[in-house]
Amino acid sequence: MKVLLRAVLFFDALLDLLLGILLLISPFTTLYAALQLPQPQPALFGQLLGVATIGMSWLLFQAAINGQLTVPVARTAGQVNLASAVLVVAWTLFLDMPVQGAGKIWLLTLAAVMLFFAVVQMPAAKRVRLRERQLQAEREAEHNAARHGDGPVYYPGAPVDAVDPAAPHQPPGAADPARPQASPEYRREPVINPPPGYGPGTEVTPEPEPEALPNAHHARQNPHP
Repeated sequence: MKVLLRAVLFFDALLDLLLGILLLISPFTTLYAALQLPQPQPALFGQLLGVATIGMSWLLFQAAINGQLTVPVARTAGQVNLASAVLVVAWTLFLDMPVQGAGKIWLLTLAAVMLFFAVVQMPAAKRVRLRERQLQAEREAEHNAARHGDGPVYYPGAPVDAVDPAAPHQPPGAADPARPQASPEYRREPVINPPPGYGPGTEVTPEPEPEALPNAHHARQNPHP
């Protein structure tokens, strides 16, 4: 939409440039007689209007190039073109203005072109302005979110996939509060698992020795001592 608006401003600038040149040469009666257009009286007023029109043309050229001037200049130019078209039609058709056949066609054509520019410039300027405000609001929201830390923050050297957006953001090397940290004064000894068959409950006890045979001089063995 902004590209279309700039194109319309460029052609509007060309039209104003031609009108300004025509008004600057208003003292030359021969040209106005050939075009069958009414000559400004006195010619000084026509030349002053020509200077103002050329200045408006230069402003339109600047607005077509500079994006910051596009919207305000297009809105103002559209209003000026609409008012100018209404005045030209009113003076040509309804008021007593000395203009002949070819001159009336020139003036009505000029009014139609100005009306076309106004119809395009005013709505397009409004849409572009609303679009720029929306983009500005989105940029401010993103800037505020990044400043308050609502979005993911990536630190140099950290893998992007390893960052959890839901987790609190900490710089590399910072301690994790959810993970218990070992005290520097306590050293944990390594745990050695014993091989199978060793450990509590697996002790090997020696089998009891068989009782010794009774002595040959036992009373039961020798009833006759």
